[in-house]
Amino acid sequence: MAAQDSQTARPSPSLAGMRATRGRRAVLAALDEASDHPTAEDLLLRARKADPALSLSSVYRILKEFHDRGMVRRHVFTQGRAVWELAQRALHAHLIDVHTGEIVELPEADLVRRYQAEAETLGYRLRDVRLELYGERIDRGQAWPPHAPA
Repeated sequence: MAAQDSQTARPSPSLAGMRATRGRRAVLAALDEASDHPTAEDLLLRARKADPALSLSSVYRILKEFHDRGMVRRHVFTQGRAVWELAQRALHAHLIDVHTGEIVELPEADLVRRYQAEAETLGYRLRDVRLELYGERIDRGQAWPPHAPA
C-alpha cells in the first residue's frame, strides 16, 4: 500500500515506460515506503529484502534512471550526502537541524504556496522547489515533536 502524505492519499508510483526489473521494483517500493529521506545505502538495505542480489552500484544506476525521468528528487543537505524522495509528493520545504542533521519536512508551507501562486500569475507552473531552512532546537534536550504543556 502506498504511504500517506500528511492529509491525502497519493497513488503508488509507477515504472511506466520502464522494464519492471526486480531491482527497480525493490528500489521504488523502498522509496514509496520511506517516511524519512534515505540515502542510496539506506535504500540498498531496504530493497535487499525484496532483491537480495541488489548491489549499491545498481541502486545508484536505478536512482539515476528515476531522477532522469523525473520520478525522484535528490537533495544534498549539510552532510554532503545525497538523500532521495519520490517526486510525486507535494512540494514542501525542509528544516535541517545543524547539530544532528535531522531533516524535518514542512509540508505545504505557506511560503511554498505563495511561490506557487506567484509563479502562476507570471504564467509558470513550479516543477520543483528547493527550500532548505537550517536551524537548531531552542531546547536541545527537548524531544521532537515537542509535547503540549500539561
